[in-house]
Amino acid sequence: TGCDVNIEYELQDHNLELFNVLVSIPVSTQGGTLNVAQCDGSYSHSHGVLEWSLPLVDKTNSNGTLEFSAPGTGDSFYPVNVSFNMNKPFCDMKIRGVTLAGTDKSVPYTPSVPSSRSNTQSSSLDSDI
Repeated sequence: TGCDVNIEYELQDHNLELFNVLVSIPVSTQGGTLNVAQCDGSYSHSHGVLEWSLPLVDKTNSNGTLEFSAPGTGDSFYPVNVSFNMNKPFCDMKIRGVTLAGTDKSVPYTPSVPSSRSNTQSSSLDSDI
């Protein structure tokens, strides 16, 4: 048996910019072949994982779709992993100061927001079987 799978994304906060977005989906081709019908961005398939890559998700590229068919059942495509980089944190937090633990003595600091990798894992995915 096989499945037709449709995965969509929508950026709801247009102030965010996500870089190097990678959606990894387990996809076996045992008993059939993988057929990608539509892909915003690019994809690759190796070692049983379909990787959907988007270089940038921002207000100018706020939604997209990956559609494919592959052998398996709905549960075959879990877990879905999503990773990305950002140049700023999700929320607008500012550090007002740093003090030495157990004292009120100020410690010099320089605020910086490194590009960090975020990971999300989903155990559910809409699919047409």
